[in-house]
Amino acid sequence: MSEITCSCCGSIIDGENFYEVEDSVICEECYRNRTFTCDCCGDRYFSDNDYGDSDTSICRTCYENEYHRCERCDRLIHDDDTNWHGDYPYCQSCYDDICDDFINEYSYKPDPIFHHCPDEKKIRYYGVELEIDKGGKDDGNAEVLYNIANSDEENLYIKSDSSLSDGMELVSHPCSLQYHKTEFPWADVMKKAVSMYYRSHNTNTCGLHIHIGREDLGETVEEQEEVISRIMFFFESHWNEMFNFSRRSEYAVEHWASRYGYKDKPKDILEDAKKNRKGRYACVNITNYDTIEIRLFRGTLKYNTFIAAIEMVDLICENAIRLSDTAIQKQSWNEFVIMIPESCQELIRYLKERRLYVNEPVTNEEEI
Repeated sequence: MSEITCSCCGSIIDGENFYEVEDSVICEECYRNRTFTCDCCGDRYFSDNDYGDSDTSICRTCYENEYHRCERCDRLIHDDDTNWHGDYPYCQSCYDDICDDFINEYSYKPDPIFHHCPDEKKIRYYGVELEIDKGGKDDGNAEVLYNIANSDEENLYIKSDSSLSDGMELVSHPCSLQYHKTEFPWADVMKKAVSMYYRSHNTNTCGLHIHIGREDLGETVEEQEEVISRIMFFFESHWNEMFNFSRRSEYAVEHWASRYGYKDKPKDILEDAKKNRKGRYACVNITNYDTIEIRLFRGTLKYNTFIAAIEMVDLICENAIRLSDTAIQKQSWNEFVIMIPESCQELIRYLKERRLYVNEPVTNEEEI
């Protein structure tokens, strides 16, 4: 009979005193010290393949089929004991804490609910992230704002954000421009937030970010990328005007929403951006799979300014869809603003306030 060698330690195994674990032959000492019995299926495995914790030993197959780890405390939890909050699993203790809160953790991302007005035919959806600060990361305040925003429809959820000093982030579900303007109670939300001493423009921390669904920019990936390249080109070719529009400081832009740099062709800007290491802290963030994100704008609790920003993004998208590369390269700022429809009254007023419109300016109202 040929000698049997232990697959773990390499020692010669005497007689029949050997064990088979995961298709390997090992000695008794390695069996005792280097393997475990899965508490779920009862089979034996090497210790390196234990996916459990200090209390429970679990093989990989059982872990993937029947267990999760709590998103908050990393505790091992069986399917039968798992509580789901959005797409994230929680143990009972952490779930109880979270469900008592209206301020979700930063990683929270529920399934999107898309809103538009009944009479709309041509729709682009915009998801808005509005950061507010100075009024406290207070669950009671969050509950008040949540209930105002969601009195008729589930429009908004609220998250914590480590970039804020003492506030929270208001996040809308994807809504059409018309829905943001006529159905979403943004004015009431902002008025209440101001009354609770929150501020957005008058902080050093807050931004207003607007997400655009990639699928709304073209039927194919190629079409979407062409439109995205023209959106990026618009920001770069009209950077001075858009910087004025943003109300940001140079430091804030460089830190949170920096530009990629002007190039003669839209596609060159996009290709350069793909190689760039700015990550998501760019004026036009293209790192998300489903959306692109406009990050340039400073936060605001002034309703006119807020709606003007969404109207501006909508027109930039329409401009990029409608025009060819050559046409958008030739387009001046005045040629762009003169085409703004009368329905965009908030945008027209805001552009006049910022001295960016072709007509006479108006008195600038205080930002909040």
